[in-house]
Amino acid sequence: MLLKALADYAQRINPTPAMYGPSPVRWIISLTLDGQLRGDLLTPLGDKKNKRGEPKILPHISRSSGISPKLLADTGEYVLGIPKPKSKPDRIVDCHQQFKDLARHCAEVTQEPAVKAIVQFLDGWSPEGDRHLLPPDFDPSMVITFQVITPNGPIIPAEDKAQLTAIQQFWANYTGGTEEAENLGWCLVSGNYGPVEQRLPFTIKGVPGGQASGTALVSANSKAFESYGLANSLTSPISREAGEAFAKALNHLLKNRDSHLRIGDKAVYAWWTKEATEFDLFSFLDKPSEAQVKNLISAVQTKPNAVALDQLEEDHFYAVALTANNARTVVRSWLNITLNEVRENLGRWFQAQQVVSPTGEDPKLFGLYALAASAYRDVNKEMLPRTPTTLFFAALQGKPLPDDLLASVVRRIRVDQDYKVTHPRAALIKLYLTFNLTFKEIIPMNETESMTELNLNPPLEGRDKTAYHCGRLLAQLEQIQHFALDEKGRKKINTTIVDRYYGAMSTTPGKVMGLLCRGAQAHLGKIRKNNGGLHHNLQMSLQEIESHIQPDQDHLPNSFTMQQQSIFALGYYHQRAKNTADVKNRSNKG
Repeated sequence: MLLKALADYAQRINPTPAMYGPSPVRWIISLTLDGQLRGDLLTPLGDKKNKRGEPKILPHISRSSGISPKLLADTGEYVLGIPKPKSKPDRIVDCHQQFKDLARHCAEVTQEPAVKAIVQFLDGWSPEGDRHLLPPDFDPSMVITFQVITPNGPIIPAEDKAQLTAIQQFWANYTGGTEEAENLGWCLVSGNYGPVEQRLPFTIKGVPGGQASGTALVSANSKAFESYGLANSLTSPISREAGEAFAKALNHLLKNRDSHLRIGDKAVYAWWTKEATEFDLFSFLDKPSEAQVKNLISAVQTKPNAVALDQLEEDHFYAVALTANNARTVVRSWLNITLNEVRENLGRWFQAQQVVSPTGEDPKLFGLYALAASAYRDVNKEMLPRTPTTLFFAALQGKPLPDDLLASVVRRIRVDQDYKVTHPRAALIKLYLTFNLTFKEIIPMNETESMTELNLNPPLEGRDKTAYHCGRLLAQLEQIQHFALDEKGRKKINTTIVDRYYGAMSTTPGKVMGLLCRGAQAHLGKIRKNNGGLHHNLQMSLQEIESHIQPDQDHLPNSFTMQQQSIFALGYYHQRAKNTADVKNRSNKG
């Protein structure tokens, strides 16, 4: 269960005290032990980078429309009773009074001298009579807390320091409400019977698509989502302790660079292990290192395909994909497998995406974003969260890629005016063909490097094999056109046969193949007059490719399916990379 796994993880991250959370503090009120000001009323914290103040761990409580003061640290409306311009004055009077009452209650229970000093100050403070003490840039929406000078040095009673355990315990008891619990039930996370929360205390911060204040992971605010008269978080009864634990754990993951990956404003992916195991998944998915990937692939090639029984006892690996809809977190999917399986699947993933560069050089490794973006013209406007999410879980689980992703890439290739089959697109196509078992019948998963570059006898059959060689044919016809117009084959042509005929050749090759091949003979005739050796080489290459495209019943390329169009693109890419490398080598030798 996802929430249970997160709650367990919370115990490993040095959790903050119960119902304490991060908050920026803009102002400090410094007091003596008898509650007198020590210097100016407010001392500013923060700088230009942290305009809302200095981050601290302070008492937290969830609130929306009601009045709910936080202990010893809150906004200027609660602490000093100073309203914002549009606030209702009567409401702010109540906010300030409840803040004072809570501080007094804490002082009575804990008998802490520092808290008593704060109460003395608040009793003597007049929001109207002492307003002149406020600095000109005072903003009531900013957080204020107190510092008290003691014989042992200054302390901030609201902070999560070890010597302030009495205050922390008071706040845990106060917010827990165990003695006056209205809602009792079986907690779905811990399995214990006791008080459950109507609204969970912590929100999830930093999920794309969500509001800045955070999003709820468990909530129901409409009749359509209520059940048996239960509303809000009571539809899924969870104790405060469990709700706090999994929220803090997830916020920790989303803040730590090594435990999450954000794909623009589309989605965020977080992961963790059951034990404290070091595994730099972020680097693999963001900017994979050649050395790291080489080690993974080497491990895959030396291990059997089946998962060994002893792996069942290995470290569990968890991952979750998140988006948000305004105030709510959306769990797209989540994963629970062993860390060893993740390593093996990633090794196959990177092995399957390896394809020669457009200039015939060594393959390049692509992160999640580069692969997902290759299927779209405008990533920000067109890409849906499901695309990177699909790639994320396919990389970790070794599962096939969806057909609609392949269709997006193929369509993008057909309509692009510039260079059509880019390196990331070729890598994504090869990933699809490998993980969707197109090559499976011919070669094992750990030998897909045979399709890393041009393959004269690809591990394909029937129309699939024909599609590959038809793609090669178009690339070869393109090269012949280049040499006919420029003997060195490096001059840029405004409109090539690829610009005009790629779409038709990749979908209905039977309709245009004859036309293009006849046109190539005219180009070859021009080349023969200027360079007989080059003509011979180009003619032989063209004949070799044509020999694989037989117009019999099984191979007649009248039309291609979407998958065959992707194979066509890979064949075109391979042949073009080979041709580009050959031209470069001849130039270097000449």
